[in-house]
Amino acid sequence: MQPKRILIVGNFGRKDLFRRYFNMESKLANGFIRAGHHVLCFSDRDHAREATIFRTQKLGARKMQEKLVELTAHYRPALVLIGHADLVDEVTYQRLRDKVSGLRLAAFCVDALFRKATMQRFSARAQLMDAAFLTTADRQQAALLGIPAGRLFFVPNPVDSSMETARVFEMPREALRLDGQFLGTGIERREDQIEFIRNSLPASYRFESGGKAFATERVDSTTFLDRLAEAAVCPNLPLDDLKTEQLAYLYSSDRIAQTLGQGVTTLTTAASRLSDIYEDGVVEYSDRADLVAKMTALYEDDVRRMQIGEIGHRLAHERTGCSKVADYILSVCFGESEGVVPWPSALN
Repeated sequence: MQPKRILIVGNFGRKDLFRRYFNMESKLANGFIRAGHHVLCFSDRDHAREATIFRTQKLGARKMQEKLVELTAHYRPALVLIGHADLVDEVTYQRLRDKVSGLRLAAFCVDALFRKATMQRFSARAQLMDAAFLTTADRQQAALLGIPAGRLFFVPNPVDSSMETARVFEMPREALRLDGQFLGTGIERREDQIEFIRNSLPASYRFESGGKAFATERVDSTTFLDRLAEAAVCPNLPLDDLKTEQLAYLYSSDRIAQTLGQGVTTLTTAASRLSDIYEDGVVEYSDRADLVAKMTALYEDDVRRMQIGEIGHRLAHERTGCSKVADYILSVCFGESEGVVPWPSALN
């Protein structure tokens, strides 16, 4: 594909000094660049906040959109890729098209389909796009969004070799600080799941949770990636393991990319069938008791744990590396052959 100019509009987090520098927006920017394209990143929330003396997004939204139109006019990108940019209205999208002949617009969403308010906003945005991308491949649930046929596509959570740099699968369990851990919020039934795990594991098993669960502090920036690499295994817990709509096909938060990318052996719900992408590089469990049993088995067989971690790490980087994901997005947006991708493509 010929080199293209690409403008990504999303939350790049200048306000927080880029503490989520490994988010989807940043990984896609790296992926496009490594694939030979030029990228500019427009942080809509930061621009809106900085547009007025009151430092509020709502009051600065209009000025932010004017800046976005101005940038598009002089940069003349081939593609504007929109993340969770809820401050940009539909009139502005049409103005972008008016400024650049042949401009393609696309949107992506990393939230789950059961997030109703988020999905309503994403669906409204997708109506105005040439293509829209979801990190969930459940066609039945996706059909409820009402996005025009042929416009909605699945995309996996990307891994970035410059961000996920650890190789935990090379380290014996005894050399690690923990045998297992979960870092994440404790909302809905997360804390119930964590308590069950903690109470059911062998007494000698070194398990911790953190990252806002049980009123612990949020962990972010490089500290988050470092902490992930301190444990041999990580259960990829849904918010509520008893709600089937939260176990949609191929859905996971970006934790799946972070743990596999760091070489951490990852256990994930069988209902989501993530093994369709990662094969034997993930350990699938059916329920809480099965999860604990499999965590215990890996605790007792460290060679097997390391083997699974190596497979997951290799397949995540090979199959869902940010350049591969970025290339796929471009192929869809410009109607070119995407080649063979190891995931489902069109959702509608």
